Amino acid sequence: MYSINPLNVLKLLEEEYKLRYQPDDAPSDADKQLKDLIKDLIDIKIARSDSPVLEVEEDLQGDLQLDGLTFDDFEKTAGGADLLNGSAERYFFEDDRLNEPVTSDTEPSSHEIFVPRLPDSRVPSSQAVNLDYKKRAVDYWCNDTAKKRRSLSSVRNHFTKVRDERQLRDWKKQLAGGGSRFDKLKVIRFETAKQYFMAKQKRQVVKDLNLQRWAIPANNDVDLPGFTASPYWVSKFKRYYGIFDRKITKFVTKKSLEAAPQVKQSAEECVALVRSRIAEHGLDCLWNTDQSGVGYEMRPGRTLEQKGVKPVEAITQSENSMTHSYTVMMTISPGTRKFHPILFITPKEEKGVFGPIVSKTMFKADDLYITASTSGKMTKKPYLEWSEKVLFPHMEDRCILLADSWKTFTDQDAVIELKPEELQYEMITIPPKISLRGRK
Repeated sequence: MYSINPLNVLKLLEEEYKLRYQPDDAPSDADKQLKDLIKDLIDIKIARSDSPVLEVEEDLQGDLQLDGLTFDDFEKTAGGADLLNGSAERYFFEDDRLNEPVTSDTEPSSHEIFVPRLPDSRVPSSQAVNLDYKKRAVDYWCNDTAKKRRSLSSVRNHFTKVRDERQLRDWKKQLAGGGSRFDKLKVIRFETAKQYFMAKQKRQVVKDLNLQRWAIPANNDVDLPGFTASPYWVSKFKRYYGIFDRKITKFVTKKSLEAAPQVKQSAEECVALVRSRIAEHGLDCLWNTDQSGVGYEMRPGRTLEQKGVKPVEAITQSENSMTHSYTVMMTISPGTRKFHPILFITPKEEKGVFGPIVSKTMFKADDLYITASTSGKMTKKPYLEWSEKVLFPHMEDRCILLADSWKTFTDQDAVIELKPEELQYEMITIPPKISLRGRK
């Protein structure tokens, strides 16, 4: 039999199309859909060849360790979100090629054509039964305590999905072998899904190889002949649960996950405090401030150039302006005024003050307050200057300032010494690692 290397296939495709197309910054939805179709086709071809499932470096994590999270804990989440119930059962089994092949009674083969014994098409899906239902119906029919089988009419009174005694005999035979083929595939799918969702709750990296490693031990419990967790089965499993290969956009530590409940509690307490202040004093006295860094010169990161040219260079006014920025401090309110009338700007100056030429030629406006700092950031000195010269002069009877946990904002004693005596001032600090955006 022939073998297939997907990377060689991709290389050949690249050689075929590289003269006519160039990659964009972000693939379109149509690109992603075509990728899925091509991947499915390649997986099918690989499964029909002798190509082994190779472990690459990023897959060599060993079996993911899921200790510390019990299935009882998992079920609380899975039950509420209905995670283990993916698409309809019909969809999971509708494509015979993507199920594991039935082996012969002689030499097992992973390439035999699978012709499943489908349920009676006249039976609606609502009448489909699971393994537990079959077991209860057969146990009631056999009536082992009285050693005499119950009548069909009695069984149908308690189990309305039973059609005839032949069906009961078939069920009994299936139960003796651990269930029908579909029953065993469902058990394997469920056990694999359980391991998958438990791993994702712990933010583990999961690859196709992990699904196969979980499915094989699950098959050991039900003993489904010929089941190998092939790419066919993995592909269908992922479609059933809506699982795709996604780029990791954020890495989190175990410590941050453990601290998540405390962070959530801090956020709820902060929201409750802000709501109580709004209920007591209204919206007009509530102000929120934050700083933003702005680059001196903004340049695009890409340009057209001939292939193979190194390095790719572009002109700039100043290398320093490409790596340095200044701070803009904006203050907003949910009340009627919306925006503070003064915009506070802090450029970077080596000595923390503007030279005579800069002071003379610098742009000035009534709604701008510009001061210098050695770092270009909001340090303690510019913060106190902002409080005294910008914030307080435009506040009325009361000011409740909502700001993040930036260390510069912590010295509130120095701020209170600068405020007018008649002004009622309070600082509410937003706890770290949370956002109040979207909360009502």
